[in-house]
Amino acid sequence: MTSLSSQERTVIQTLLELHYSVRAIARFINRSPSTVSIEIHQVTPYKAEIAHALALKKRHLRGRHDTLTPAIAVFLNEHIGILKWSPETAAHVLGLPFKTIYNWLNAGRLKLSLADLPDKGIRQKRQSDGRRQVFVHGRSIESRPVLVTITERLSRQHIVRHVSGRNSQAVTPVLIRFFQGIKNAQSITVDRGREFAKYDEIEQKLGIPVYFAHPYSPEERGSNEILNRYVRRFIPKERKIETVSNKELDQINHWINARPMKTLNWQSPRKVFQQFAVFG
Repeated sequence: MTSLSSQERTVIQTLLELHYSVRAIARFINRSPSTVSIEIHQVTPYKAEIAHALALKKRHLRGRHDTLTPAIAVFLNEHIGILKWSPETAAHVLGLPFKTIYNWLNAGRLKLSLADLPDKGIRQKRQSDGRRQVFVHGRSIESRPVLVTITERLSRQHIVRHVSGRNSQAVTPVLIRFFQGIKNAQSITVDRGREFAKYDEIEQKLGIPVYFAHPYSPEERGSNEILNRYVRRFIPKERKIETVSNKELDQINHWINARPMKTLNWQSPRKVFQQFAVFG
């Protein structure tokens, strides 16, 4: 059904002024009574000129330009695909509903996939295979290069560094160097891995207590757990740690600490860290 013309609206106004009924007007202009009824309730009292202008405005809004401009698409592809921002963070910066970004992604309108999004899969608990035999030959995992991640709780400032092995000899100096540079450090919370076995040395050197989270309780180190998942978006588990250069880690650290965070009222960890975590 085509929309009413300007002439039809003029006829409707004229017949209304002559006290014609809705059905009579509908028969006269060969339209359905419902069409006429809806039309005359758009403007009260009914004026053809005002009603037609209103109709044209609504038609223009229905045909408005797409919100997804080329510039916005480039921004989203870079900040979500490369810098690993969440859609919610990107939406806040752009002033868009974050569901709009998901709609664009699901419609295939961005150069992104579900793999580019945080928490793309359901986290599952590791299942034990029941093996208890100890194999003492070969190269120990203790000497395998790993990454250590540290989170300053107040600002969410993060640091990711190489260490030569998953042992206390490699990890302890990294922790001491990091926290020696922060005057207002109050405590350190770690998991129960053997790499933190020298906690007494850390306490002695820094003069602050080291607390151990309960086993299987990652929520007690929530900020650091979130960081670890975020780092894995840049460095997937299947990639060998030794292939990640220090230059690449520096870039990842920069990206992580430069992104705005909702929990920081959309400030970046670096900005908050500079405000509150005074260096010694």
